[in-house]
Amino acid sequence: MTEVLFAAYFVVLFATLVFKTPIVKGPWLFLLRAFFPNWKFFHAVGHVPQLFARAASCNEAGDTLWSDWMLIYPRRTRRWYHLLHNPDTNLGLAQQNLVDHFWADLYDLPEGDDPRGLVTYAMVSRLAHQFLSELHPHMRQYQFELRMVLSDRTQVVDTQVMMTAPVAVC
Repeated sequence: MTEVLFAAYFVVLFATLVFKTPIVKGPWLFLLRAFFPNWKFFHAVGHVPQLFARAASCNEAGDTLWSDWMLIYPRRTRRWYHLLHNPDTNLGLAQQNLVDHFWADLYDLPEGDDPRGLVTYAMVSRLAHQFLSELHPHMRQYQFELRMVLSDRTQVVDTQVMMTAPVAVC
């Protein structure tokens, strides 16, 4: 029985590689996507989607001062007790999975369509707002952008901006 299941697994795996299926879309399907990781990073080694954001605040003269662009998903430090309980890293992985889904949605978006209609756009915008509001409590405006970053082990080799969001008011 185990051999039959093992063979059936490889038949299904081979069938998914050979036959291309249409992209299934819908509001209820999107709610289920949170349970499944985005496996598109296995298609090719190269540029990785990363989310950057910046905040604007006003000084006493009324001038708007923008912060530098900051990476939203910095690596979390690991501890030995994370083997038993690790909610911070799990949250970071879920946030990066959201960024990966946003990249996939942008990539699949027809030319000329507004990405602000995407559910992932709203979720990423909220993620950027929450991240920046902790660092800049007097933030008036914020902006985020999705960059495709190619890096080696020591440094960033290439960066391409895939999308820059319009300035949002808090």
